[in-house]
Amino acid sequence: MADTQLPFSTEQRRETILRHLSSHGRGGVNELSRLVGVTEVTIRKDLEYLETQGLVTRVHGGALISGRGRLERRFAAREKENLEHKRRIAQAAAAHIQSGQRIFLDASTTALQVARLIQDRDDLVVVTNGLYTALELSFSEGITTIVIGGTLRRRSNSLVGNLNDDLTQRLRVDVGFYGARGVTASDGLMEADLDEAQLKQRMVKASTTVIGIADASKFGAKFFSVFALPGEIDRIITDGRIPAAMTSALQAQGIQVDIV
Repeated sequence: MADTQLPFSTEQRRETILRHLSSHGRGGVNELSRLVGVTEVTIRKDLEYLETQGLVTRVHGGALISGRGRLERRFAAREKENLEHKRRIAQAAAAHIQSGQRIFLDASTTALQVARLIQDRDDLVVVTNGLYTALELSFSEGITTIVIGGTLRRRSNSLVGNLNDDLTQRLRVDVGFYGARGVTASDGLMEADLDEAQLKQRMVKASTTVIGIADASKFGAKFFSVFALPGEIDRIITDGRIPAAMTSALQAQGIQVDIV
């Protein structure tokens, strides 16, 4: 089989391999060779590369998707949802962050977009419970990153729990940025996971200014646990798909609504 007949680029081919392994748990070299139309030699090189990235584990005759591989694929899928809206929201949020501040970024995909925009800030302290957010900032020389939380949420990228409860009670940040699974004018910002909500609730209390960063798909949805009541929220940044009635209801609660 000649590699000159490749239907995919190298990146597309490896993404196809990861998608197949994620769906099936494992795959054989022969099977993957037929799937993407390359030689078994090329597949073995792809699997070797993916293993060095921690995304697969090679076994005799093929490979298994790794725990990290599953996690990154799930996060990547979440990150792609409403991506352009999240980027615009992140740009507006980043405008509220100045060098010398102490801020909180949660583990949301929108907060990750914010992290990518502030890497040039100086003397900035970022508190986060997001693993990807922390990694994104790890090479920024002017930023000190503090990771809080205790237990890695299964199928998530966040740390939650009460192992740092005393620390979070004593922290004070200038601005906290919070994604949410659901937002209503009557309830505020909500999460489906209780541990996640409790950690974010403690950080809301530690934040001088609380800013919600949520695309319009989150408005009107109700979830189990409220972490920021309407009276605790200073501002919400969202996109233009938010219903006018929802905007008015939030503003009636004294919340500044920025539509980007």
